[in-house]
Amino acid sequence: MLELFLTWWAQQMRDLLPRRWRGGRKPMDALIVAPRLPLDGPPLLDATPPVVELIRRRRGEHDLGLFVLDGAGATSLRGAIARQKRLPVILRLAPATLLERAVVLPLLAEREPERVLEYEMDRFTPFRAGELFWSWAVERRDRARGQLHMRLSFVPKILIQPLLEAMRQAGVTPVRLEAPSPSGEPRSIELERARTSGDRWRRRGLVAAGGVCAALAVAVLVLPFMLQQGASANVEKRIAALQPQVTQAERLRREIAARVAGTDVFAAEQARVGDTLEVLAALTAILPDDTFLTELALRQGKLSLSGQSAAAARLISALSADPVIRNPAFAAPVTRVENGRADQFSIRAEIAP
Repeated sequence: MLELFLTWWAQQMRDLLPRRWRGGRKPMDALIVAPRLPLDGPPLLDATPPVVELIRRRRGEHDLGLFVLDGAGATSLRGAIARQKRLPVILRLAPATLLERAVVLPLLAEREPERVLEYEMDRFTPFRAGELFWSWAVERRDRARGQLHMRLSFVPKILIQPLLEAMRQAGVTPVRLEAPSPSGEPRSIELERARTSGDRWRRRGLVAAGGVCAALAVAVLVLPFMLQQGASANVEKRIAALQPQVTQAERLRREIAARVAGTDVFAAEQARVGDTLEVLAALTAILPDDTFLTELALRQGKLSLSGQSAAAARLISALSADPVIRNPAFAAPVTRVENGRADQFSIRAEIAP
């Protein structure tokens, strides 16, 4: 409960800030590796050693040269990076490499959106989460409808894996990807990696600052909740232990409900408009051999028959005797055909639900 309150309180404080203050952060000082070959897939990168441009971003961007990721070029690139005082390395991609889509989740998923996206990734994209480099951002919250609108940014690993492998063989490990979005805004995606000492100190500083803010918030606003938190800790541990079983049970329940709902809808619609095969079987048994149909229509439980019969008047009583057909009546006067041997008829009736 305390965690949920802190998340809500932090979001409320952030929403009070002007939009320009809530914008993106200032780009971090880093070394940018930008491939000069188009990323058209592994065959091109396998066939030709990639050529990359090294850029230093510190108070602007400064070009440090081009490097071919072969033996001598890899050594030169490694040396150029080592002379830049342990700046993190960022891989800058072409605009067409980054893909984005809007995602709508239940508002309750705001507590752990990353886990929900990872679990549902193959529903939002043609890939599994392990086949992508991806990141997310909250666009807006629709509290009236209980929806969380998010932006999912992702790059298929297969597009850049050969380039990453060539960089690793050269002793260069990027910490993140950068690429402009289709709308032109810059996006950043963290990569799996071991953190450098500079990153560790930076992370510790952020954690310390966050800890101070959290302590102040607890002291001023949420002191009464601390007593309740201790009492509910044991219950939360039990809930966490049962969470995998609950998740599996919910997934199975959704699948069963979807299948049952589909069957019920089909059965209800069939009961409302009538079973076509049952009506055909009943008419085949009822109509005498000297009767043939020129038109038969069944729409929304309403049956229309048109044709010729040697004795059309007897058809009404024959149809009335069957429980499937109700209220049969002539829709037009019965007329004799030109040869005088048959009656021309048109009958309307209702199908019993």
